[in-house]
Amino acid sequence: NIGSIGSDEWKDLLVAAKNPGIYVGWGSVNASESIKKLTDALNTPVSTTLQGLSSFPANHPLHTGVGFGLSAVPAGQNAFKNCDCLLAVGVRFSELATGSYGVVVPENLIHIDINPEVFNKNYPSKVSIESDSKLAFDAILEELNNRKFQSTVNRKTLIEKIAQDKKSYFDEWTKEKKKDIVSPGFFFKELRSQINDDALMVVDDGWHTFLAAELFPVYQPKGFISPTDFNCMGFCIPASIGTKLANPDKQVVAIVGDGAFLMTCMELLTAATNKLGIMVFVFHDGELAQISKLQEIPLNRKTCTIIGDVNIEGVAIATGCHFISINNDMQLENAIKEAKEISATGKPVLVDVNIDYSKKTYLTKGVVKATLSRFPLNEKIRFVGRAIKRHVLG
Repeated sequence: NIGSIGSDEWKDLLVAAKNPGIYVGWGSVNASESIKKLTDALNTPVSTTLQGLSSFPANHPLHTGVGFGLSAVPAGQNAFKNCDCLLAVGVRFSELATGSYGVVVPENLIHIDINPEVFNKNYPSKVSIESDSKLAFDAILEELNNRKFQSTVNRKTLIEKIAQDKKSYFDEWTKEKKKDIVSPGFFFKELRSQINDDALMVVDDGWHTFLAAELFPVYQPKGFISPTDFNCMGFCIPASIGTKLANPDKQVVAIVGDGAFLMTCMELLTAATNKLGIMVFVFHDGELAQISKLQEIPLNRKTCTIIGDVNIEGVAIATGCHFISINNDMQLENAIKEAKEISATGKPVLVDVNIDYSKKTYLTKGVVKATLSRFPLNEKIRFVGRAIKRHVLG
């Protein structure tokens, strides 16, 4: 049954919760300010879906990151560990957002969405409410105020733990600058420090998507645009062009893997012809990295995922883009500065990034764990045994 905002059941659940949590998706992207007000009233951690990454600002002290299950970074896993009431708004609990359905949702789930068809599809809710996200958040806040609600959550302790977990995780990615390759942690740290807070990031589908989701803080609503959940490779370049046409006064940054880049790269001619100064960073490793890694983990094999070493500079010449290469961490500051300055003149910039894909994200590791956990015991033993054998014997 679909309830209404005026019903009492959700109010009682939320007010009685000792450790509430908020989970928002793209359906809440226009309600960011309302989410912040409710978050501060409840003193609750907030996680997002991958597609809805920009629904809640990463610089809010109660922001934890994408998801809250096995695929979430430590800040999300720890903050939601004892969640006894989850307010999920503008989400579908889809396969990618939940890390292959690896999240554990509390019994007291309040699911709010404008589309009633998403309710109880993947996770049963205690209360389902059909509503616009902003109207729902505002109504909930009004009800809390009417009840003179006072949170019992230790806000200071929660904020300190989230900040500590975030710092510890990011420190793992920025231990030491490398002279022969580009570290994702240092890349996103430098990019974030140089571009505007309201810059628009467009990604494609692949390993780079997960890296961006975990390592690049997004501050503004609609500041992160991805093809999730359809996962259509080739999305990034044409989407970046469209994003710049719709937002000519904002910086548009594209992050794309070389496999996805090859599918639509010649569309950069459109950007050059129309003087659209987008910055395109190609994470270059010669493979379909996400699929390749998921093959290699259990099989120690790569099948049909080696794409070859494309000449990125050749594409820049062919399409009229300014070309820059980043071969190591030492070149990041000057290269990103150059990309920013040239793109501001209306000339698209194509940057060849010699990326290091050796470290796995939680989004990748969590999917593997969640999938393996569903295997029957005999199949799990066979699967793990084969993986060990192939990695040891080749």
